[in-house]
Amino acid sequence: MHRIAAAAHWRTVALLAAIAGASASAYLLVEYVTGQPGVCLTGTGCDLVRDSAFAYPLGIPTPLIGLIFYAAAGWLVVRSIGGQLIARIPAGTALVVFALLGAAGSAFLTAMEAFVIKAFCTWCLVQAGAGLVLLVASVGVARATPTDEADVQSSRTRQQVARARDAERSSLRRTARLGAGAAGLAVIGLLAIGATGGPLNVPGGTSLAPADSPRLGAGAVEVVEFADFQCPGCATLAPILASMAAADEMTLVSRYFPLDSIHSNADRSARAAEAADRQDSFWPMSEALYARQAAWKDLGSAQADAFFAQLAAEIGIDVARWEEDYASADVAAAVDADRQQSHALGLTGTPTLFIGGELYRGSLSEVGIAAAIAAVP
Repeated sequence: MHRIAAAAHWRTVALLAAIAGASASAYLLVEYVTGQPGVCLTGTGCDLVRDSAFAYPLGIPTPLIGLIFYAAAGWLVVRSIGGQLIARIPAGTALVVFALLGAAGSAFLTAMEAFVIKAFCTWCLVQAGAGLVLLVASVGVARATPTDEADVQSSRTRQQVARARDAERSSLRRTARLGAGAAGLAVIGLLAIGATGGPLNVPGGTSLAPADSPRLGAGAVEVVEFADFQCPGCATLAPILASMAAADEMTLVSRYFPLDSIHSNADRSARAAEAADRQDSFWPMSEALYARQAAWKDLGSAQADAFFAQLAAEIGIDVARWEEDYASADVAAAVDADRQQSHALGLTGTPTLFIGGELYRGSLSEVGIAAAIAAVP
């Protein structure tokens, strides 16, 4: 009987993992379908992942695949009670194979986030964690289930075993109801936070676009970007914004928000761009910094200084003058002024956009940004 209890324990863990994975999938699916901005604990990672090709394999939203997977996993967990068969295969064994496939899929997607998209979606990571727990628990179920049959033969009465399994089914149903209810409330709460966290008006008297800030394009609507040149998300977004500005769909205004606590060369790269701006070459330097981000992001201070000077030479500006400006207190003060305003506005990550004077929380895709621009009165 103790082995039956062990299997019951693992089944409960597996069921809770399936509920957690299904809940994260359901939350993401609502975001994908509605385009509503959501809660993301990894900066702009959720938007970047959602806007990637990996979000819609064969045109199907990845969260929908996850929701179906975890729902099927929960069904297999219940079927594994008593060693029931599925197509002549013990349900416990089928559950392990199913969980293994799910874990492999999650590992692949996480690797794509790490090495291709270079951004992480909070809820994708929750799904991946749930899948890993499901796999471990499924192995526990499979190892205990065959022994359950031996327990059936050695039990004093089959009725005792039957009662134990009936009790487990009742317990799993209760766990499913409570877990699903709690998860549903959490999903609703997260969606509500996302809905109420929409565009906010900038406090009166706050100038988002000082006259000396670099500008690109001649569109009627100003899009102000607070960016960090060492931020992968900013590098991904930069060509989209530049293309829209070049087509005069907007006027792009660039502001500095170097995330010094996590990016060692954030301040240096901002000063490199500001020094280039003194020679009217901010945008060529900006493009070069983003294009070569992988080459300089991990350099030491002296090596980074030399690398940025090399970029200044490549874009054709006066390097001696650039070096003087790069090291000047005036350039450092200009970068720090933007940094201080970023903090005053309560910004926490990059890229952060203000469209028509309001904080934008939507998808960082050309379609999403264009829609927000069109909605500006």
